[in-house]
Formats: sequence, C-alpha cells, structure tokens
Amino acid sequence: MSRYLLLFLFFTLSLFGKNEFEKLYWSGNSLVAEFEKHLEKDEVNYWHFYHKDSKKYKYIFDVKDGFFRDGVLKFQDKKFLDGIYVGQYKKDITRISFRNDREVDFKYKISKNKIVFQFQTGTKKKKKEKKSKEKEKQEKQHWIEFQPKGKKRNKIIVLDPGHGGQDGGAICKKYGAVEKDIVFYIAKYTAEYLQNMGYHVYLTRRQNEFISLRDRTRFANRKNADLFISIHANSLPKKGNYHSKNGIETYFLSPDRSSRAERIAMIENGRDFRRKKIRGVLHTLSSMKIVQSHKLAIDIHTNVITRLRKYYYHIGDGGVKGGPFWVLVGAQMPAILIEVGYVTGDRDGKRLNDRLYRKRLARGIANGVQDYFKKNSL
Repeated sequence: MSRYLLLFLFFTLSLFGKNEFEKLYWSGNSLVAEFEKHLEKDEVNYWHFYHKDSKKYKYIFDVKDGFFRDGVLKFQDKKFLDGIYVGQYKKDITRISFRNDREVDFKYKISKNKIVFQFQTGTKKKKKEKKSKEKEKQEKQHWIEFQPKGKKRNKIIVLDPGHGGQDGGAICKKYGAVEKDIVFYIAKYTAEYLQNMGYHVYLTRRQNEFISLRDRTRFANRKNADLFISIHANSLPKKGNYHSKNGIETYFLSPDRSSRAERIAMIENGRDFRRKKIRGVLHTLSSMKIVQSHKLAIDIHTNVITRLRKYYYHIGDGGVKGGPFWVLVGAQMPAILIEVGYVTGDRDGKRLNDRLYRKRLARGIANGVQDYFKKNSL
C-alpha cells in the first residue's frame, strides 16, 4: 500500500464522526453558521467574558466534534460586531467567536444543522436614545440606601464595595470567587448592622456595577456623609509561596507611606491613578483630616481583628498604615480603606468565601464605627 494511500486513509478515518463546518452567512439580522450534520444542544458550549487587555467583550461558541477544513476564518461582513472568527480550536472542537467593544444583545438557537445568532434590530438613533436613558437611570440608581432603624443617630455612613462591573478585582481561583462579589456582601452585611444601630447608610454601588474611583467619594460628599469606608480584598502575584500570605490591613490617606502601602495602593488605584496629581493632593491634606482618618482606621481595624479572633485561629494582623489611595482622595470626611484579607491566601481565601465569616467581619467594621463615634463626638 502506497504512502499516499495510507495518508488518505488516516485523514478519512480522523474525520469519521466529525461534523464539518460548511459556511457562515448573514440572513437579515441573523448570522447563520452551517454544519454538515445536525447539531444537538449539548454539542454547543457557550460562554462569554470581558477581556481587560483588549478591552473587548468576547462571546465564544465551541462545537463539539466540529471540524473546519480551512483552519481559521476571519469573517469580513461584520455588520453589528467588531470581529467574527471561526477556527479549529482543538482537534475535536470548532470555535465560533465574536468580539465587540460594547456588550452585544443577541440570542441564539440550534436548528437542525445550523446555529442561528439573532441580533436585536433598531436604528442607530434609537439605540443611542436607549443607551442615554439607561445611563441616566444607572447614574440615578447606582447606590443602595439603608434607612436607620430604632434610635436614630443622625450620622450618615457611605460604604464603598471596591471594584464592580467589568473590573472584578482580585480573583480567588481555588474557591471560584472574585473580589467585587466578596466585598459587596461584606459591605451589605455591614450596612445592615449599622442600620440596626440607628445609622443612615449608603452603598456606592449595587451588586455588579462599575463606578469610577473619583465618583465614589463625590457621592459621599453629595450625601454629606460623616464617614467613608472603602472595602477591598488583597492578593499577591504567583511568586514563591504566595499562598502563605494572609492578614487584614487598614489604610488611611496620608503623605507618609511605606513601600508596602505604595504597592497596595498601586493595585487598588488601577487605571484611575494619576501619580503626579495624587502627590499634589497628599501635600494639601489637613492634619485634622489625617488624624481623624487615622483614628477611624485604628478603631475599625482593632474591632475587626478582635471580633474574628473570638471565633478563628491565626487571624493575620497587617496593622494600620498611611497610603496614597486614589479612592480616598476628595473625601470631605474621615475616610479609610480596609483590605479584608488575601483572596490568594490559603486561610483567607477559604474564609472570605464563607458567609458566616463575612458577617462576623462585617460586624467588626460596624462595631469599629460605633467605637469611633463614642470616642469622637463630632
């Protein structure tokens, strides 16, 4: 048997059971991917995500036992999208992917040997009007309010769950959680405790919305808040024994800062950071505001550590430090940032995913607020 015949037989056998991709085309406002054989629902796996580096929303469809003879196709007639691609992702998976700088509103269905992607219709003007209305509505309703219960204390506290929306923050891969969700629930539990203590509380964002760092303190200023508390979770890059780092740290805005505070601030400041501008702001801070923020940081940090050590061993205490945190800039009231633990830590990562641990931590923050007002009759 000749070598060419053997190669032909090998190629033919490798295609046995495969469903070959045939063509991609537009039918009105629907994009149709056509295969040789009928498709079952469980043969199509759909998922999507926001890619930070490219700043694109990506929509992925993996077709099990799919085969694309040409290897890769970059579809030219993009219509509603920035990019459309078809490729042989693995030997038994054909991948269809869309990319766009905005979220895409579409549905898909499997009909015999076709995947039909149905995109929402409408003129550009109507789309702009709809986006404008949605933006206006979001600006009006991005926060959550907790009215005081029982004896009212005439104090307003703004709690700021860090990150949100496409900015997930630190990721705890082992336990499948992200910082934006962890800190949101800690902030929510803290708000409920403070509400029951008689305080008027606001959260700067709803469960999954992106709010710029400057808009968070601007919101607190508009509400004439007495305190601003930003809640975050820490992480370390994958170097050495990075899982061994655990502990709670609390920061206040100050020109005096350690190299450690500088590193944490660089992570939390993210894309909103302006190094030269924040240096100028730090030099104009009043000593009174620094002192008040420092006192608040100590009271909250002490209460959180004390509360958690009643129930858990090995609660790491990273202490209270000054640092150049952009989210605290502009706050007209005592303001702090608390790092509630390391999502990459072997102990903290597990605990931060536990509802009871989050509630106990939140109770510590609320007790710290109570202590601060007892000591400082402002």
